[in-house]
Amino acid sequence: MLEWLNNYAGLFSLLAVLAAILVPCFIYKRQRNDERQAMKDELDSIREHERFPMSVEEREYCAKRSTLEKGLRRK
Repeated sequence: MLEWLNNYAGLFSLLAVLAAILVPCFIYKRQRNDERQAMKDELDSIREHERFPMSVEEREYCAKRSTLEKGLRRK
């Protein structure tokens, strides 16, 4: 058994290195997709309640909407 483990130690090390590289990449990609979906949901919510901007609060609302749209175009 120990001889077998010694023979395949290099393979196990290679697999560990690959896992250490690939797993964080998958996690990052998943988080990015979740952030993008959250931005889409918020933008859809804003579009449902869209109004003609008149007050300061409504201008902030339009600025937030514009920021979300720009963020979605970049990703």
